[in-house]
Amino acid sequence: MAVFRSIYHIARADLLERIRQYSFLVMLGLTIIGAYFFVPPIDSEYVTLHLDGQYRGIYNTAWVSASVALSTVTFLPLLGFYLIKNSIQRDRQTGVGQIIASTTVKKLTYMLGKAISNFAVLTIIMACVMVITLIMQRVRGEVLTIEFWPFISPFLFVTLPVLSVVAALAVLFESRNALQGGLGNAIYFVLFLAYATTSSLLPSGVTLVTSDMLQELTALKPDFTGTYGMGFLTVEQPLQSFEWQGVDWTGELILRQLIPFPIALVVVIAAALMFRGFQQVSERKDKTRKSKEKQEDTAAALEQGARSTPRIRAAELSPVSERNTLLALVIAEARLMLKKASLGWYLIAAVLIILGVALPTPISLNYMIWPFIWLWPIVLWSGMGNREALYRTQFLIAASPRVVVRQLYAIWISGVSMSLAIASGMLIRLAAEGEFSYFTFGLAAVILIPSIALACGVLTNTNRTFEVLYMIIWYMGPFNQMPYLNFLGFQSEGSLQTALTSNAGAMSLIYLAISAALLLVAYLWRKQALRGE
Repeated sequence: MAVFRSIYHIARADLLERIRQYSFLVMLGLTIIGAYFFVPPIDSEYVTLHLDGQYRGIYNTAWVSASVALSTVTFLPLLGFYLIKNSIQRDRQTGVGQIIASTTVKKLTYMLGKAISNFAVLTIIMACVMVITLIMQRVRGEVLTIEFWPFISPFLFVTLPVLSVVAALAVLFESRNALQGGLGNAIYFVLFLAYATTSSLLPSGVTLVTSDMLQELTALKPDFTGTYGMGFLTVEQPLQSFEWQGVDWTGELILRQLIPFPIALVVVIAAALMFRGFQQVSERKDKTRKSKEKQEDTAAALEQGARSTPRIRAAELSPVSERNTLLALVIAEARLMLKKASLGWYLIAAVLIILGVALPTPISLNYMIWPFIWLWPIVLWSGMGNREALYRTQFLIAASPRVVVRQLYAIWISGVSMSLAIASGMLIRLAAEGEFSYFTFGLAAVILIPSIALACGVLTNTNRTFEVLYMIIWYMGPFNQMPYLNFLGFQSEGSLQTALTSNAGAMSLIYLAISAALLLVAYLWRKQALRGE
């Protein structure tokens, strides 16, 4: 009983700490907005779930709840992971980890408490989605009768099991130092993409619900081809409706959907085995103490030497010469940016450049080489604008002349240069083949993405904001071809997306205007911050 009591108190304390944070309120707000758009108006130009591009279910409780549950299980594992992946790191930073290390709490107990807290946070978010789902069924007004079991069952047996695995993975990624930062975020994003692309092929809750919809429509419409689409998709004409009463949840189906829970438990156990505890905190403090003592000894030696050195008048010193060379500053910022890049990163970047030049454009587009080029440098982009705050050098830089303009300009130029270098192979190929529409979008992206990274870094002083925001933009834009966010200009069958990409010049000007606005915001924010300091 003592173990369960410890798990409960760890989970409760962590949950109370989380729900008081501003980021949790922001996430709830985004969830409410997302749940609103998950139930499109009846005559809307977009849908979130369609069958064969021609049919949708009548907005009864079964269809509305199932479609929102499927949309939630598509997007919340991505957003929710980055929201909850900071619990153990917070204990390290606040010194709570040292207190825990001095108690009898076992690693598995600690990890279970953190995982349960993660799961509780995601469950609260899901509960908010459920409330908005009920409201949206009444707002859309097609079927006003609310049925309890068809409403709650998709969330319980489709969404909730997946969230348990996400909660456990967040603990696993925090158990190792190498997975806590941008590398871990990128690895999870790749795993999420693999899950998103294979969830319709593997036995899962998504497959179970959509298969039931397809079977019911096939019985009603013999000419139905048996395909479906999920996401924010545009339609050229209103969809035909049919009545779907939901999945008949038998005991066997329910047990099958509960399999992710023991998988999550196994992941937590693995995290406990990999977790080294908080001993390294004490070791770092010992190293810090020894380094401080060494610095004090060095300072004393310098002071002793200064006493024996003859004094020199200021007039006898050589005049100070100011170096106002922007190129040297750009090179320095580029070297700092590329310090995060390993040999493996350079090899893959070189392969992407070569593939971009060598392969025809249709192959690069169909096999996602062009979009992947714009995902590979994310760890390097994420350091733009926040490196000074991370290493506490902003006070040293503040003494430089025209620091705001020169430094931000140098950071931005280095980011644009790196983006242009890694996209150069594909840009050469697009120009050679006369694909000037895609070429224009690519040049706009070279400027847009570093501008977003710089603004996020300056405004938040952390690399995590850009990593999460850009992964969402990339996933919904180039990967899912969502209108307005698809900064690479892929054309899809929807009329809205085709209209946007048919005028590459206008869209590129919009992206350039957004870039200029972001740079202006970053400049004003940094200037005000330096004045405040």
